[in-house]
Amino acid sequence: MAEAVVSFVVQKLGDLLIEEVASFYDVQGQVESIERELTRMQCFLKDADVKQKGDERIKNWVGDIRDVAFDVEDIIDTFVLKLACQRRRSGLRGFIGRFKYCFSDLAARCQLAEDIERTKRRISEISISRATYGIENIGGDKTISVCEKLRERRRSSPRIDDHDVVGFDEDINMLVARLLDPGTLRRRVISIVGMGGLGKTTLAKKVYNCSDVKRHFDLCAWVYVSQDYRARELLHELGRRVLSIDKDGLAAVNKDDLEQKLYKVLSKKRYLIVLDDIWKIEVWDDLKAIFPDVMNGSKLLFTTRIKEVAVHADPMSPLHELHFLSDAESWQLFTKKAFPVLVENDSFACPPELERLGKQIVAKCGGLPLAIVILGGLLSRKEKTTSVWSRVLQSVNWQLTHDPKQQLEILALSYNDLPYYLKPCFLYFGLFPEDSEIPAAKLILFWIAEGFVQQRGDEAMEDVAEDFLEELIDRSMVQVVERRYDGRIKTCRIHDLLRDLAMSEAKECKFLEILDGDTFHSMIKARRIAVHTSLHMYMSLRHPNPHLRSFLRFTRSPESLWRCQWTYISDYHKLLRVLDLQGAAVHILPKETRELIHL
Repeated sequence: MAEAVVSFVVQKLGDLLIEEVASFYDVQGQVESIERELTRMQCFLKDADVKQKGDERIKNWVGDIRDVAFDVEDIIDTFVLKLACQRRRSGLRGFIGRFKYCFSDLAARCQLAEDIERTKRRISEISISRATYGIENIGGDKTISVCEKLRERRRSSPRIDDHDVVGFDEDINMLVARLLDPGTLRRRVISIVGMGGLGKTTLAKKVYNCSDVKRHFDLCAWVYVSQDYRARELLHELGRRVLSIDKDGLAAVNKDDLEQKLYKVLSKKRYLIVLDDIWKIEVWDDLKAIFPDVMNGSKLLFTTRIKEVAVHADPMSPLHELHFLSDAESWQLFTKKAFPVLVENDSFACPPELERLGKQIVAKCGGLPLAIVILGGLLSRKEKTTSVWSRVLQSVNWQLTHDPKQQLEILALSYNDLPYYLKPCFLYFGLFPEDSEIPAAKLILFWIAEGFVQQRGDEAMEDVAEDFLEELIDRSMVQVVERRYDGRIKTCRIHDLLRDLAMSEAKECKFLEILDGDTFHSMIKARRIAVHTSLHMYMSLRHPNPHLRSFLRFTRSPESLWRCQWTYISDYHKLLRVLDLQGAAVHILPKETRELIHL
């Protein structure tokens, strides 16, 4: 996220220089200096953003950069606000009006020069502190990242415990039929696509181990790819699986020879190769030359969260998209995990006194198999009493995010893989209430107003923002609820667990806060606030927030907004870009609102 913040601020600094509002008192040179230093820091931030989860030193350094970038943004917006308000108030009427304006303008520029100079010193200190923290070479740091740990955990043979498989019967039958289809002789890529935690790998393993599939293909191989894709390592893994060459033997073979050997062997076989967990289209571009198409019905099976990866590999092959479990399937999987002891009739019985609590816990999982397995496994180790299960129900979100094996980090991989320009767009979903259907048109306008969407050639900003939304959907992070007659998105939603992920990541970087009746502590630092209780409660806190950019109201109960409350908003939230008071009765729009020039 720090990379996104810095990129946005660098863009604003460039705009400031273009508009030449910083031309006095040598401010321009100082602004250019800050712009150059932040641009240099961007080179390290992509690696640092991912690795900070496993290294407190990097986390502190990234936090310092993010905070100073936020401060630079505040300085620029405050300066622009002061100039606009001074020009508006002076009205430039007569000599006295022009004199007052020039004097105020001069004062604003002097203040800007002081703020920029102070910030420049801070940036210099942060740059030097990389050596203090011992992180001069983040990209070459040998620290084992969270992603690497997950990669090692998921690298396994394609065996699976049937005990954990629920709701895949129809999917298995469809995929097996496509793999064995006698009418398709050309080499095809069949892709299983869906959100992290839906069971793509579980389904692929089930299909891979099907006896009919094993009999049909001469050669079957399973290769795990991962987010941290390394072309040479993947090629060696294929060498081990297909050619049965050991590690030492592979080290002695150069890349071209290994590719030729793989191609030669595969051209004589009807093969099935599974490439599990693909994140980048480059994987197929690097490997496709070794998979011959000799019109014998060979197949490749992909699992991926990203539709673009699947379509790129085989545009003619329809995607197999996984969906969430039904209520009945969710309950079946939960009881299997929570009560693992088999009885004679092969059923998994939940005591009647726990059933109501159990179904409430399952409902919190939203049909996501990963979450159900985590909570079911957790409860299998706890006492089967209503008091214990009630405590788990009250702390479902905590239990999921603090699982001993950190399995929900699998969801965070999708966020880490986002390009920097999509990260703030995804985090913005955390402001909306749980299970809400979000109008795409409104969401797009919010993103544009916030500055998340930059001009792209001659395209309308709305079209660029809609592309961003479609990309989040293609990455299985956002779900389409309804499309318009022309295929454009009308409403969308986000899975509750991905919303929890967005809120967790966003709060850590001061991106947003939610006022839901019991959250008060960090309102003054948040740059976006959503009120899920009432405006009166928020204003009674008397926590003026000079950094606020978005203020959203999501309460069903009607309430009126009076002039004094408008004054509170305009006086204490002068840098607002988005103000949505949906459902509030507005009796008067006071003149002070005109001073919110960023709105």
